Parts: sequence; C-alpha cells; structure tokens
Amino acid sequence: MCYFIGSMKILLITDTHSESAGGAEKHFFTLKNALKKQAGLTVFSLGFGEKAESGPDFEIVKSSSSLPIRQWWRMFFSPAKYQELKQVIENFSPDIIHLHNVRTYTVSLLKAVMPYPVIQTVHDYTSICPTGWNVHNTLQVCPTGLNALCWREHQRGKNFLLYLAHLFAFYKRKTLLKKTVKKFMAPSPLLVTYLEKNNFKNAIYIPPFHPENSTIDRNNKKMNCFMYIGQLEKHKGIDILIDEFALACQHNQNLILKIAGKGSLKKSLEQKVQQLKLENNIFFCGWVNPQELFQECIALIFPSIGLEAFGLVMTEAMANARAIIGSDRGPTAWLIDDKKTGLLFNPFKQYDLAEKILLLAVDKQMAANLGNNGYEKLKTFMSNQEIVDAIIQQYEHLRLQDAS
Repeated sequence: MCYFIGSMKILLITDTHSESAGGAEKHFFTLKNALKKQAGLTVFSLGFGEKAESGPDFEIVKSSSSLPIRQWWRMFFSPAKYQELKQVIENFSPDIIHLHNVRTYTVSLLKAVMPYPVIQTVHDYTSICPTGWNVHNTLQVCPTGLNALCWREHQRGKNFLLYLAHLFAFYKRKTLLKKTVKKFMAPSPLLVTYLEKNNFKNAIYIPPFHPENSTIDRNNKKMNCFMYIGQLEKHKGIDILIDEFALACQHNQNLILKIAGKGSLKKSLEQKVQQLKLENNIFFCGWVNPQELFQECIALIFPSIGLEAFGLVMTEAMANARAIIGSDRGPTAWLIDDKKTGLLFNPFKQYDLAEKILLLAVDKQMAANLGNNGYEKLKTFMSNQEIVDAIIQQYEHLRLQDAS
C-alpha cells in the first residue's frame, strides 16, 4: 500500500465520459473507482457527452455531434467552453489533474487546466502521429513518430485538406501538452520510448488495469469458434481478419467467427460477408458481454495494423485462459510470447492468419497450452493495487514538486 501525506483532491478528465466507449474509458473508470476506495482521496471526473449531465462525483459537458465542428474545436480556442470547463475545475479545486484522452475542445481544455499540476496517461499514439496509427502509407510501422521527413507518409485517405487540418490540430495539441503536463504515463514500454523520442519529458511506464480473477470454465469452449472484440475500423485490421477467415473457411467450413463491437465499417463488412457467402460462419454480435464470447470461443484474434498502445482485450483473454492470435507489431508482439502464450502472424502475408486459425481449430492441446500459459503470465504482472499505488505515488511527487 502506498501512503501519502495528508489528503488530495484528484480530478480525472477524459474525452468520452462513458464506460462503454473503449479500452481507455474502461481504464479511466476502473482507476476512478479504485482511487475512491483509497483513504484521504477525493475524486471527481470530468468529460464530454451528447448531453450535459452532472452528479455528486462527475460533470459531463455537452459536445457537438458534428465531426467537422469537433475538428474545428480541436484546433481553435472556444471562449464559451473554456469558461464552462474553468468553472467546473475551480468549483472542485483539485490538487492534481489527471488527463486521459484530450481530443474534444482540446485547446480550451488544456488552457483551462494550465494553472494546476497536471499528469497524463497516454492511451494511444495521437501525441506523436496525427492519425494515431503511427504507420506509414505502406502500412509499415513508423520508427520515430511524425517528423519533417515523413509527414506525408502518415496521411490516411485522399483528402489532403482534411489531413492538413489534422496536422494543425496535432501540432497545436503537442505544443500545449508539453507546456501543460508535468508527467506522462504510458501503458507499454514501447509507447514510453516513442514519447521520449518526441521530447515528451518524464514519461514512465505504468501498465493498465487487468482482470485478476475469472470464473470461466476453461474447458467449455468450441474448437471451431473464434472471436474478435473491438472497434470496426480500418486500423484494427478487421477487414484483413475477414479476408483471412474466408480463406480458412475454404479448408474448414465449420469455422465460426463472432465479432463484438461497432464502428464505421460495420455495414460494409456485413456486405462483404454476404458477398463471400459466409453468413453461417461470421456473426456480428454488437456490444455484448465479452465473458459470453470467452466462454464459447477457443481463441481471441487481435489483427490490428495500426500501432496499439497496449490492447486491453488481450489481457482479458489471458485472464480467461484463452489463446491469442495477434498481429506481429508493436505491444502485441511484446505482450504475446509466440508459440507460448499465443501465435503471432504477419498481417500483410496472405494465408498467414488463416493458417494460424486452422492450426488452433484442430489442435486442442496447443490451444489449451497457449491459454494456460497466458493465464500464468498474467499473474506475473503488477497487481491492480500495485498499479493504483504507483499512480498515487506519481500524484504525490507532482504535488510536492509543485509546492517546492
């Protein structure tokens, strides 16, 4: 247990104040609940949503539903939102502000928090790449993060003017973050390295929270059933997954893929499945309780082509003793020990993922061994209480530094 001097008021801030938004938000609310259990801490959270809402320990500020308007306020100062945010912050009067995602009213928010000691958990690569992918147009991983030599290589899509807007917002956010944030925390050593390369000082590695106990039956699973859990977006590699699963189905027509998640590609992916005549093999489940999928399926497939900060769903698979088939890049390759806790595949080598799927579908012992090894590896990670203690320790250091 980490002990600190006196009491502290902690303000947690994120973009989307919703637990169902994604892995970063899951971490955000897990942290909030854990901090509230610590003696001497008063915790309040602030974020954005479709409508304004407030409660005893939170405030939700209404944000625009228009993507162009949201992009505009990422780049420019909004006096009205600044005053609204400033008032909420002053009313709580925090000792420490802990930022998470800051892509909504970015300029106004960062100016509002500037008078306070600020720490940030960096959940993705948007601080070093305007798209957050940190890959070039060739889809190869960028070794440095965006710089003067490779800025054109980071463009996604054909709209150059839109990319320039992303660039402007990126540099504005990057400059303000360096002025405002005194300490950066990242969920993987690789992301810490990228932050250091881009002159984000005082970056440290603190892992995300992970499930420590699972009640799942390790043996109750279907050998032909696989799962994907995440956003239905290009950078997640979901289209590659469907193409490779179709190839695998040519050799084993009994394979099942259950896809849990939502996103902008959902309709086009459903059309692709129909064109491939795989309606009896691939199912779109929407957002469901992941425990149901872990109970039914033999393995999680994690096919991201954009560089991930961590990949929280992989630790959920490990906690449930399920094998993982993951793309061989970034923290995925760091988290998965190939052929020991999971299988790595080259996302740009045709048939590579399909072969891994077919292998686990027929080798029950291998699938069980990979899942059990992953479960044991998870036990070697920092416990959730140790993670909370490490974060509180950073709060105390920052408060003492600010007082000196």
